[in-house]
Amino acid sequence: MRITNNAIVRTSLASIQDNLRRVGEAHQRATSGLRISRVSDDPAGAAQVLGADRGLRALEQYRRNIDNARTRLDAEETALTQLSDLLTRARELGLAQASATSNDASMEATLAEVEALIHAAIQLGNTKLGDSYLFGGAHAHDRPFADDGSVSADRPPIGTTQVEVGAGAYAPASHDGQTAFVDTGAIAALQSLRDALAAGDRDAVAAAAGDLATAFDAVQAVIGDVGARSNRLALASSNVEALEFNLKTLRSDLAEVDLEEALTDLVSRQTTLQAAMAAASRMLSTTLADYL
Repeated sequence: MRITNNAIVRTSLASIQDNLRRVGEAHQRATSGLRISRVSDDPAGAAQVLGADRGLRALEQYRRNIDNARTRLDAEETALTQLSDLLTRARELGLAQASATSNDASMEATLAEVEALIHAAIQLGNTKLGDSYLFGGAHAHDRPFADDGSVSADRPPIGTTQVEVGAGAYAPASHDGQTAFVDTGAIAALQSLRDALAAGDRDAVAAAAGDLATAFDAVQAVIGDVGARSNRLALASSNVEALEFNLKTLRSDLAEVDLEEALTDLVSRQTTLQAAMAAASRMLSTTLADYL
């Protein structure tokens, strides 16, 4: 079978074009550092890369959720620690006024300080974090406590905030006002001391001091639970970091190239192209000489 000069030329040009394409692809990989620039480069690999990207976006959201929850818990711990200090001070005042050395004047002076402590405790219950109330529960945009320490019957500060820290995994954030200020008896104990001082009743003052000790212990228990929740978030954060590392490694293996290998491949393809062009040049020279 006789091969015509035209067929030889077409074959040579096709080989050169194919090698040019391969050099271009190798150059793209070497300069971009990417093995997959388009879906057509590797449809299956591209699908895995897209899946890894979706997973990384989800992990980033979990990370933000965890960070926000940690911020809430840190703010809660600060507020409840201050509440504990208020209760301790109120109990000290109560014990002092329950003794036989107290009198109407000392009780009146103490009453003024206890009133200030109650006001401070209510302010702590109405702590704001951003645009919402830290202890608002399910009604975070409503003020949890009125000036007299009461809560709304229609929109009470009840409901623990749950945050998603993993696929289908949730963790509680800060406590609500009902748990931290009402159920602990903190505000009620302060008010009992106030009322006992106003009545000048030493026995009632002593009883209120006992209530304050009980409330202090209850608040400390809530603070302990804050620590437990913080530890759970720390564990969730570690899980997110581990998953993120694995996904980034997978994505890198799928989409990125080893620079040294990419440069070696580029040089190899350039060498092949040069050889093809040299062969084509010789072939064209031969066919031209035959023609002449």
